[in-house]
Amino acid sequence: MSVQSVQAFNEKVTASPALQAKLRDIVSPMDFLAIAKAEGFDLNGQDLQGMVQQAFHQWIDQLPTKTGDFFRQVRRDRTLDAQLHTCQSSAEVIALALECNVDLSEADLHQAALAAEAVPGFSFEKLWFRGLGLIQ
Repeated sequence: MSVQSVQAFNEKVTASPALQAKLRDIVSPMDFLAIAKAEGFDLNGQDLQGMVQQAFHQWIDQLPTKTGDFFRQVRRDRTLDAQLHTCQSSAEVIALALECNVDLSEADLHQAALAAEAVPGFSFEKLWFRGLGLIQ
């Protein structure tokens, strides 16, 4: 799929509240690809990776410095990234942040979750925050 097609899909998402609702209900990247295909867009793994990267940057740029720096640090370190993705509660994320010398609060995580939810389209961050119960 071309960059133009990805942009066309994103524009369709922006213009369609029904499609946005469908995307809020997905639980995996495969769900996302199935919805895109049903809408007439044949996305591949590379397209998805590009969209995920774009969503990550849109999300992280909206975060306060302390929170954004923590998530950037974790993303750069495969071990920390793996640890983050195994966290099942806010308390576990806060404890990991403390191990990284970052003092995050429940409110910081809630704010980060709301920022993730505000990014249009699919993102792993939305799925992760849903798993923590911080967004629905």
